[in-house]
Amino acid sequence: MPQHLRVERALALVPDSEEFLPLTDAVIGTSRADLDKVWARSGSYATLGKRLVDPAKLSELIPVIAERAQRRLQELFQLILTAIAEQQAGNLAAAASRLIEAGELEEAERRMEKAEKFYEMALEIARDLREKAPHILALRRLGRICRGVGRLDDGWSWYEQSYQLSVDQLDVPGQVIACQGLGNICDDRGQRDRARQWYERGLTLAEGIEDPDLFWPFYINLSLMALLDGESERAQALLDRARDYIDAAGSEAALLYWHNNRGLLLLEINDLAGAEQVYREGLQRSDDAFWEMTMRVNLGQALVRQGRLFEAEEQARKAEEIAILNRFIRDLVDVYDLLGTIARTRCDEEGFVFYEQALCVCQEREMPRKVEASIYHGYGRLHVACGRNEEAAAYLEQAREIYASLGLATELGKVNAVLESLGSPASD
Repeated sequence: MPQHLRVERALALVPDSEEFLPLTDAVIGTSRADLDKVWARSGSYATLGKRLVDPAKLSELIPVIAERAQRRLQELFQLILTAIAEQQAGNLAAAASRLIEAGELEEAERRMEKAEKFYEMALEIARDLREKAPHILALRRLGRICRGVGRLDDGWSWYEQSYQLSVDQLDVPGQVIACQGLGNICDDRGQRDRARQWYERGLTLAEGIEDPDLFWPFYINLSLMALLDGESERAQALLDRARDYIDAAGSEAALLYWHNNRGLLLLEINDLAGAEQVYREGLQRSDDAFWEMTMRVNLGQALVRQGRLFEAEEQARKAEEIAILNRFIRDLVDVYDLLGTIARTRCDEEGFVFYEQALCVCQEREMPRKVEASIYHGYGRLHVACGRNEEAAAYLEQAREIYASLGLATELGKVNAVLESLGSPASD
C-alpha cells in the first residue's frame, strides 16, 4: 500500500514560479484532511502542510487547470492588447481603464502582487490626464490592495490621495467611497473614533445622491462599531437603516453583510437561537466560498455558546476546509479562534496549537494589531481554563498592552476583568 504524501512534501516538488501557481493551487485544492488525525487528540491536522495529496484527483484536474490558466491569460492578453491599441490611438483614459480591469481580474484570483502592478501601470498613464476618473479609481484600487495584504500605511496614502483628488475634481461619489476606505483603515488600526468620523463624513457627503449602494456600507460599519461599544439598541437602529438601503439597491451580495452583522448583534444580546437561525439562512442564500466560510465560523460561535460543541467543531472543520481550498489564509485566524474557543470550553490543552497557528498567521500576514490582541486574549483565557494562571497572565498582558495602545476601551475592560480575577492590577 503506497504511503500517504503530505502537501508540504508535494509542494516542495513544484517550482516556485508564476507559471506553476495554478498547479500549486490544485495541489492544495485537491488535498484532503488526514482522517487518522481529524478526530484524534492532535492539532496537527489543522495545518495546511499536514493535509494529504490525492494524485489521482490531481491528475484528473490537470486539463481543467491548463484550460482555466489559458482562459485567464487570454483575458489578460486581450485587456493588455486593447490598452496598447487605445494608447496608440491617443485614448489614454481608456488604456488606463483596461489596465485597471486587468488588475481587478488578478485581484479576484488573489494574485495581489500582479494586481498591484497593473494598478500602478494604470496610475502612471492616468496621472497627467485631464479626465481624472481613471486616476481616482487606480488610487482606490491600490488602497484596497494594500489594505488587503496588511500594508495599512500604504493603503492610507492611496485612499487619502484618492479623496483629495476627488475633492479637487468635485467628484462627490469618489469622495464618499474614499471616506469608506479611510474609515476601514482607521478601524483596522484600532482607531475607532477616527473611523466613525470618516464614515459619518461619507454619509454627509452622500446626502442628495440617489444611489443606495453608497449608503448601506456606512450603516453596516457604524452598526458594528455601536455593537462593539455595547450600544445594542443603536446598533440595531443602524442595521435597520442599512437594510432599507440594501433592499432599495436590490443587492443580494449586500444582504449577506446584513445577515452576518445581524447574527453578531443577536450573539451580543445573547439571543443564541436567533443568531443560529440568521446564520443558517445566510448559508442558504449564497454559494460564495468566502461568505460560506464566514457564516460557518459565526454559526460555530453561536453553537459553542449553546453548549453544542460537537456541532460547532463540525462547522469549524467545514470552514477550515473552505479557507484552505480557496487559499483564504488570513481568514484562517477566525477559524483557529473558533477551534480555540471550543477547546477552552472543554478545558482542553490541545487548543494551544490553534492559538499558536492563529498568531503565526497574524505575524506572517501582517494582520491588524487588534486582531492579534484578540488572539492573545483568547489564548490567555484558554490558559485560565486549563489552570495555568502564570502563562495566562503573560498572554493577557500582551493583549492589554495592544488594546491600551489602540485606545479600545471595551476590549481593554474585558481583558482587565480577567486579569483582576487572577490577582493582577488593572491598567490605568
